[in-house]
Amino acid sequence: MSDFRRIGADGNLHPQPDLDPVRRYASYEGDLELLCREIWDRARELGSRARVLCSTATLTAEQEQLARSLEEDARALSELAEEVLGTRARASPGVPSRPPPASDVARVATPSRPKLVLAEEDAGERAALEAALGRDYEVAAMESGSQALRTASDDPPDLLLLGVSVSGPEGLAVLEALRTDASTAEVPVILLSALADDATRVRALDLGAADFLQKPVSVGELRARIDRTLRLTRRQRRLRALAQTDALTGLANVRAFRGRLEDEVRRARRYGTPLTCIMADMDHLKPVNDELGHAAGDRAIAAVADVIRAELRTSDLGARYGGDEFVLLLPHTTAAEGQVLADRLCARLAATTLKAFGRNIPLQASFGVAEVTEGDETAGELVRRADEALYAAKRAGRGIVSVHARRGPTAP
Repeated sequence: MSDFRRIGADGNLHPQPDLDPVRRYASYEGDLELLCREIWDRARELGSRARVLCSTATLTAEQEQLARSLEEDARALSELAEEVLGTRARASPGVPSRPPPASDVARVATPSRPKLVLAEEDAGERAALEAALGRDYEVAAMESGSQALRTASDDPPDLLLLGVSVSGPEGLAVLEALRTDASTAEVPVILLSALADDATRVRALDLGAADFLQKPVSVGELRARIDRTLRLTRRQRRLRALAQTDALTGLANVRAFRGRLEDEVRRARRYGTPLTCIMADMDHLKPVNDELGHAAGDRAIAAVADVIRAELRTSDLGARYGGDEFVLLLPHTTAAEGQVLADRLCARLAATTLKAFGRNIPLQASFGVAEVTEGDETAGELVRRADEALYAAKRAGRGIVSVHARRGPTAP
């Protein structure tokens, strides 16, 4: 008997007879896959239990925060297991992999088959790279940087491979155009260039290229660079999402709202499209905090956020503005349309009762609506007028919607 051991059905290591190197490698691979899938399944189960725990009425604020942290850790662990499985599949294309449960196929397919756009003038190089990368990635190959730019703008890929034989200056111009377009600004780009001079490399990195490889490229090295870039990009997106998300409600935080506000106001002015802002403030939260504690108040804030989230479109932004105050940004929406949404939210909250700590907690909020006008000197002016409308609703009796009157040359 050799030292080689396998994981048995009981979860313990058992000695196995000597195997030739090929069979031994396959056995190690099988153990790795089994282990990763077990980690994946258990992490998802743990995350599900943590979500259920978060909804338990008897939790303290500290316990609920621990449960939320546990859910995040479980999600990160399952994603790590997916990454290991994806790396194994790309490193050993000849070794079959057992399919995941049908309900999880979509989750596995996304990290294992990233979308790549390849722009390369040379037809021979383009065909060779497409064939070499096609089994690991979904590759859309084209002959010019301008075609790649249009494709990426219409449907942003996970990564763009840009051949700078798409000649030096033109390739860098395409990279610059990608970075100035909001829809492609975050797409990582790897440059493939026959030019190895420092000036080209420095300019490419200065424009935000993720990596730079000199032709002719090694396919193995290119795969490694692609995988590393995709991993880094996913981690950066997760960190950015965490930095822009309010931990209690899951909505955007103030920092994310302010960044989006400037962009949307600029876009509305440029194209002459309507843009509406809604400010919302919960009514009668202080008695809940005083009688039941801040944990109950936090549950009420989170419940209001759930109602708001359910009514938002994909293009809308909902954010926690601070405390028990929320702000909604609605592109391509007039004040009248915003009032319809605010009325609907008001009615839904009035019909919703939160059960927590043995009590029924009524939910109610006041809303202020304002639409961007030519008279707004800054983006903050739109929020200020929505805030004025909100306090008008508070003064008028609470639990109602108030709309700020439009002014300036665009007023009807």
